[in-house]
Amino acid sequence: MRQYSWLKVSWNANYAPHHLPCSAHDETTLLILGCPSYFTDCCVKEAMSTYSDVVNISSQAKPSQIPKFHPPNPSQFFRDSADSTEFRVVYVNFNSASALQGVLSSISVMAKPVFVSELKSKPLLGLKRWQSEQQYPDEAQLRAECEQYMAEFNSREKLKLQHEKEMAENPDEDGWVMVTKSSKVCATAEQAEERKRQYDEKLEKKKKEILHLYSFQDREKRKQSLVELKRKFQEDKDKISKMKAARVFRPL
Repeated sequence: MRQYSWLKVSWNANYAPHHLPCSAHDETTLLILGCPSYFTDCCVKEAMSTYSDVVNISSQAKPSQIPKFHPPNPSQFFRDSADSTEFRVVYVNFNSASALQGVLSSISVMAKPVFVSELKSKPLLGLKRWQSEQQYPDEAQLRAECEQYMAEFNSREKLKLQHEKEMAENPDEDGWVMVTKSSKVCATAEQAEERKRQYDEKLEKKKKEILHLYSFQDREKRKQSLVELKRKFQEDKDKISKMKAARVFRPL
């Protein structure tokens, strides 16, 4: 059964503290449940750093078997999804198992809550936070950050496509070639034009087959109509012949 230590957190001494259950998620990772919005990841890192060095930190909406640690967000305009106004789960990764056990022991015996307002990384709250979020960003800085991000993204995609191309061109030891997404896409405009021409020819052939099918049905319908007319004509002809044969001639 999981053993919990209780981390007491409050904004300052005027407020009742939150009691956050903490336990060991694995050998080196601390799990903190129910973190309030004012106890941000930066505040958690600063508070835990007083006990031991923090390697990484991650926030999630719900607990998971394998936490996802992401690199810190360098952007000053785009916030992380974990930076929300709801309670969340925080995973804190330390250097070793002994460091984690030392942190849990220190939390279990701590008498004074962690006052977030006394931390260097304390967040803005209330009206100040709203005012900071409603300000228009600097256009030049925003453009520079977006261009830098897209340049890094294009560089990563270029390396990825190059790697997939090499995997598609070079067979492995058993002679197999890996089929990747890039190997299915036309590499040149001529190949794209050829594929379009083949598709148009296939579509035109399909239309002709449909028209031929309809023509065949029309021919069959005309044949059946002609047979029906011949049958009715023969019936009328036989009926007239019988009437003539049954007629009695009465001369004056």
